[in-house]
Amino acid sequence: MSSVPEMSILSVLPSTSCDEDCLFLDVYVPGKALKSPSTSKLPVVVWVYGGGYVLGSKDSTMPEMPFYDGSGLIGQTGGDIIFVSMNYRLGAYGFLAGTTMEREGLPNAGLWDQRAAFQWVQDYIALAGGDPTQVTAMGESAGAGSLIHHLVAEGGTLDPLFKRAIIQSPAYQWMWDRAGKVEDTFQAFASLSNCSSNEATTTILECLRNADAATLQAANKAVMNTVAAGSFAVGPTVDGSFIRQLPILELSLGNYAKGVESFLLSHCSDEATLFVSGSVATDAEFLRFLDTTFPNYTHASVLEKIIEFYPSVSQASSTGPAPPEYTSESERFEAFLRDSCFTCNVRYINEAVGDDKVWNMQYSVTPGWHGTDLLPTFFNVRGGVSAADTWLEDLAALMLPLVGILVVGLSTAMQSYFASFATTGNPNTNRVILDIPPTIQWNHPNSSEEEISGVLNVGDFGFGTASDTQNQKTPCDFWRNVAAAVTNLGGYAPPGAVVQQSLVTVTNDPSANYAGGNSS
Repeated sequence: MSSVPEMSILSVLPSTSCDEDCLFLDVYVPGKALKSPSTSKLPVVVWVYGGGYVLGSKDSTMPEMPFYDGSGLIGQTGGDIIFVSMNYRLGAYGFLAGTTMEREGLPNAGLWDQRAAFQWVQDYIALAGGDPTQVTAMGESAGAGSLIHHLVAEGGTLDPLFKRAIIQSPAYQWMWDRAGKVEDTFQAFASLSNCSSNEATTTILECLRNADAATLQAANKAVMNTVAAGSFAVGPTVDGSFIRQLPILELSLGNYAKGVESFLLSHCSDEATLFVSGSVATDAEFLRFLDTTFPNYTHASVLEKIIEFYPSVSQASSTGPAPPEYTSESERFEAFLRDSCFTCNVRYINEAVGDDKVWNMQYSVTPGWHGTDLLPTFFNVRGGVSAADTWLEDLAALMLPLVGILVVGLSTAMQSYFASFATTGNPNTNRVILDIPPTIQWNHPNSSEEEISGVLNVGDFGFGTASDTQNQKTPCDFWRNVAAAVTNLGGYAPPGAVVQQSLVTVTNDPSANYAGGNSS
């Protein structure tokens, strides 16, 4: 794995103020569609940005870094797509959940915001010359993780309002303990907002709705600091309705929106390094992280299985479930985060929908960190769309000539794959053939073996085909087992949709607390 000083992801991402007055979207429309919207029917790409579900916006990097405007993708098609980027509520504003929210409000408001944007596209994009039947959802990190949740919404019976999906580095932290840790987070936010559960004259949610913006902003920031480094306080959460159970479990049952016809899936070669906290550098700190992250009812059974699967460096031996690939406790933590929160999410989609509907990619350009694929995804090799585009053009010009050529060439090639997928459903149809580096035929993968083979690898000097070592079957199957175990032990499994597991013994009714969450 790449070497990098240990840090929290929040220290390297751009920070923005977060409030509820943010529900806007931008629509980038080629001129020819504007001239004749009534006769134009262009495919549409709808972008969902990342940021750990706690920061970011559709234009948070503007104008210094002109990401999220889609100009590069639009240029690749010769003006034959419309690009839409949305905002959605973040942090506590968008992802408070738990039993109180289930009774008094709407959990996962941020996901509902995204759905509202997709619905807006369905209702109105034809007025700008777009085709609402040809929508490709595209997201990275939290945006990609959000798309997975839309894919399994209401057990996969709810139309996600898109036909194809480009899912880059899908990431989310498991939040399923609706009456436990999830409700605790809600109560902590309420207390920090001066809305305690002892309020006699109003409900907690009414109190929060009447609180002033400054109080809520301070509480939102403070509640993020209540969790262990390397984790997040809020994010997409099982709520027993919109998100019935963890997506990994719905996918394993085949409960996903069958109307989504194809997927372009990718991840970076070193997803977890930026999320590794320097505070988790010893065996004791790793155990403390597990204790504080997983609910108490899992400690006597599930946690010991996780520790066995990810043994400490001092205790590791080749007789374990899998010989450790790490040589330090930090690398142990990195492997744990990579498998549980990032790369296995790609394999789960492969296995659920079938390889014939999927194209897989790994972005391995040095350093291969999470989010570094955003540069070639949004780099505008043509320029001229906005003054801000000159920032990236100047960056390429200041590099060594060969490096600059590769930046432009890789961006051209990647965008041509993506644009071809968005317009035709196949990344090869309209890809750029003559390029530096040249593109190659991108075939469907094979996810039946330990490593997914036939993966398009984007390397420092071009494209090749590789087997993926970052989402191997053994660890991904282990985490599917963990997801089923913690869900069933907590009694949170939807009746009739219980995923069996072989990790621990479950003697309770796995659906006992599903309706409304465990109120005890």
